[in-house]
Amino acid sequence: MTVRDAERWVGRSLFDDAVPTPFLFIDRTILERNIARMQALANAAGVRLRPHTKTHKIAAIAKMQGQAGACGLTVAKLGEAQALIEAGIRTSFLVAQPFVGAEKVRWVLQLAEQNELLVCLDNLELAAFWGEIAAASGKVLDIVLIVDTGYQRFGVDWREAPAVAEQMARLKGIRFRGIRSHDGRTYRMPTLPERQKVACEEAERMAETAHQIRRLGVPCDLVSIGSTPGAYFVLQNGRTEGITELRPGNYVFHDRMQISLGVARPDDCALRVVASVVSLPRKGEALIDAGLKTLTGTQDRFTEGYGLVVNCPDAVVEKLWEECGLVRFADVPPKIGDRLVIIPNHACELTNLAEVVFYGSGDRIEGFWIAEGRGKVW
Repeated sequence: MTVRDAERWVGRSLFDDAVPTPFLFIDRTILERNIARMQALANAAGVRLRPHTKTHKIAAIAKMQGQAGACGLTVAKLGEAQALIEAGIRTSFLVAQPFVGAEKVRWVLQLAEQNELLVCLDNLELAAFWGEIAAASGKVLDIVLIVDTGYQRFGVDWREAPAVAEQMARLKGIRFRGIRSHDGRTYRMPTLPERQKVACEEAERMAETAHQIRRLGVPCDLVSIGSTPGAYFVLQNGRTEGITELRPGNYVFHDRMQISLGVARPDDCALRVVASVVSLPRKGEALIDAGLKTLTGTQDRFTEGYGLVVNCPDAVVEKLWEECGLVRFADVPPKIGDRLVIIPNHACELTNLAEVVFYGSGDRIEGFWIAEGRGKVW
């Protein structure tokens, strides 16, 4: 499906045989409602919102987030930042993932001439290397220290972070701006109270870390925490004291994981995959034309299968191959050509795979977007 092809299908129904499957569809009404809701929650709590664009990678959606009141944007990689800048986005960017290599440092310095660019890392030696390159160019890099509050992915342990921050702040070519975390334990915990507990724990540990950094005489203006469930739980429990900003990403779309975690309902899920039944090989089974390259192989630890079939709730997307999937039906089987509308397990992977993403309201296609950040993994 190319851009020229996509123009032919604007105005048609998701269920129109003329529109080839599989394809992605965003319900724009739900999308706009999700953006407004999270922004309103952040505003009411007095914290800034810096949405993570890795979920959608689409400049038009980034602009909606900015118009709603976002203080800036989070990107995973420098390539995503450049793609959004080239699409006309002018804002403050936080690059969440660390990187290596002098060429990328020079790339940051170049991008920072057009927009504020905050870069994240968790290693003192790497910070010194970055700073030397910046200083040699007569410039300064704005850095953010990644803090581990218990997830054990990136980050300096929150109890050790103040000492590391103090050393980083002394480096030449470096301007220490603050700290950021991402505590993915909210995705692991089996019960809602446990998820709420670790989300609030992340916020409390980050606030304490910032307090200790300031006690050492180091300014710490940015205290940023991430994840969609974490943001909801912290905001709903009023635990934002000491936090300056939130970085949720998935909230624009939501998905089956967010439903399982208790932060969304199916009606809150804006991104859908539309697939067709192409084979009925055995009783109770159907094959669809969407597989790993459309739905991805990510599983939701709390539910069965690879997505929620909206228009056939008893169906289970049981298995995926590269280009097709096996759906099992308990009740009335579908017919060849029937279309299934599927909420994916994890929405953040899908727009990176699709050449065209349709949008509209209800079951009507009103337009399409190209994901400018698609494939920008460097």
